[in-house]
Amino acid sequence: TMRRLRQQNEELEATRSKLLEQDRLASLGLLSASVAHELNTPLAVLQGYIEKLAETNPSPQNSERLARMLKMTQRLRRISESLVGFSRVRREKNEPVPIRTLIDEAWHIASIDEKAASVVLLNEANPADAVLGNGDRLLQVFLNLIRNALQAVPAKGGEIVVRTCPSRLDGKAMLSIRVDDNGPGIPADVLPDIFDAFVSTRLDSNGTGLGLTVSEGIVHQHGGSISASNRPGGGASIEVKLLDSAPNHRLVQPGGSRQAS
Repeated sequence: TMRRLRQQNEELEATRSKLLEQDRLASLGLLSASVAHELNTPLAVLQGYIEKLAETNPSPQNSERLARMLKMTQRLRRISESLVGFSRVRREKNEPVPIRTLIDEAWHIASIDEKAASVVLLNEANPADAVLGNGDRLLQVFLNLIRNALQAVPAKGGEIVVRTCPSRLDGKAMLSIRVDDNGPGIPADVLPDIFDAFVSTRLDSNGTGLGLTVSEGIVHQHGGSISASNRPGGGASIEVKLLDSAPNHRLVQPGGSRQAS
């Protein structure tokens, strides 16, 4: 009887934890939706101005710059739309998303930051590794992780390494994607609450403390997990586990790519 009562108590506690998590994500979803609604109108106006400028500036140099601005504005609008949907349970079409390509794209966007010119990204994700998910939403996750790492590493000698390896979660075949940096690591008092909203040591200049919280929500919506730790040799490590798109047909291919902005 005691054993049965103990088991029932554990089940009740697990249910309570899930309800608290759902309530937290719902609150974050409402906040995200309100922010997105405020962004939609100015983004639409900005996109319209860029399109008009592109029509009246035939210069090849100007055309290239405007094309990049337009692409970035369109991406911001997609992010805004995804924030509106963050408060809703949606059935999105999941498809294989190559991780190495995703990391390259995230770095390309993050490298707009001037600091990226002196920081090295080592993309050691296996070219054959892919996960099941929505590419735009997962790009948002890894862009947040890479930006956080970029802010943390030293301006000289800064290094970010991304690696993949097979893993499991609740009996399912997953792909582990780890983002390591050689920064100072995560403060001990921040680490336990790192994924809570507005937890940041850089609220004044470089962040709002929402990036990791939004990333956690997206990963959970994909049926995955995300965790943070400090590396034994120094620096921080963020591990994301997502559903492996082809766990039984992975091609083992060596190598990664060394990139710098």
